[in-house]
Amino acid sequence: MDVKEKYSIDIHDRRFSSKQNCIDFLVQARWKGKPQCPYCNNDNMNYYLAKRSIYKCSSCRMQFSPTKGTIFESSKIPLTKWFKAIYFFTTSKRGFSSYQMAKWIGVSQKTAWFLLHKIREAIKEENDIILKGIIEADETFVGPKINRDLRLRIAKKRYEAKQEAIHGISDNKKRKRLGPRKVGRKKGSTKKVLQQKKMEREVKGERTTFERCTVVFGMAEKKGRIVMKTLGTSSKTITKNNIYPLINNHVDINSSALITDELNVYTGVTFLPHLTVSHKKSYVTKYGVHINNIENAWNHFKRVIAGTYFHLSYPHFDTYLNENSFRWNRRNDSIKYQFDSFFPLVNNKKITYIEIASRKKNKLAA
Repeated sequence: MDVKEKYSIDIHDRRFSSKQNCIDFLVQARWKGKPQCPYCNNDNMNYYLAKRSIYKCSSCRMQFSPTKGTIFESSKIPLTKWFKAIYFFTTSKRGFSSYQMAKWIGVSQKTAWFLLHKIREAIKEENDIILKGIIEADETFVGPKINRDLRLRIAKKRYEAKQEAIHGISDNKKRKRLGPRKVGRKKGSTKKVLQQKKMEREVKGERTTFERCTVVFGMAEKKGRIVMKTLGTSSKTITKNNIYPLINNHVDINSSALITDELNVYTGVTFLPHLTVSHKKSYVTKYGVHINNIENAWNHFKRVIAGTYFHLSYPHFDTYLNENSFRWNRRNDSIKYQFDSFFPLVNNKKITYIEIASRKKNKLAA
């Protein structure tokens, strides 16, 4: 390949035109050209059985495939199609849907869906990195806008009717009907009123609002990498107990500074230098303090959903965050590097369809 020639799908097809080319590249990416036996870890003088496309260990005499323990293990899809799917996945700025993948590599939609989730399994550690330097942190809500969806508006009315049957009419509705002056607190001392409300909550439970969004917390280096994590499906999950451990786990406290907005949840950040920006005044202070990088990442992620995936299932939400972070963290690299950097991550990432499907039960149970 000419150095000046850009890495395109045509060059990719020539580079991986056969199964043997794919195997040779995989051996180099996994073991740096020295195949390692998964049974005894021997990497000396293991020889290749070309007719069966497998290796035989020179020590324990066990046979093993170059795809052993990877996302490719036990797959009936040819490696050439796998590599083409990975090319589209790693180099597409806005993501790649299973329907489009099925058309472009010639498989069924269900096969493409399973294939994409296996690819996402390989990059599951992408959001476990440690960030350094000036870190911007922010949270966002990802999901449909209720006011723009008739079905959600109907579901919201039904949900609020059930809540009113249990808790009565909310204070907000009373203010709209009667006016703010006629809606005051209950008569009696403050202590008695609070005790009465506490007893009512213990009997009836707390009033909850109708929500259909996933709450995501993110951190971004200045013109660098990002980390994104789900907090839950309610605004009540934006708490210090949920956010502070993420900051501690993914920020190098000894060499970093944190920038956030003026949300109350960040007031207790004292374990590293902390600056804030008030969006009521401006998005950038006169000293150049802002969180525009992480908000740019939010904007990009929401466009990916709106333009490609449309709806993300909550049990699989973290895998899509990993995918978005993988592309974002390599956005300034060459297309060839974006593709090649994927393969060192495939070791010990075997996953079955049952394990992927069981995420729904495990996530909802948690």
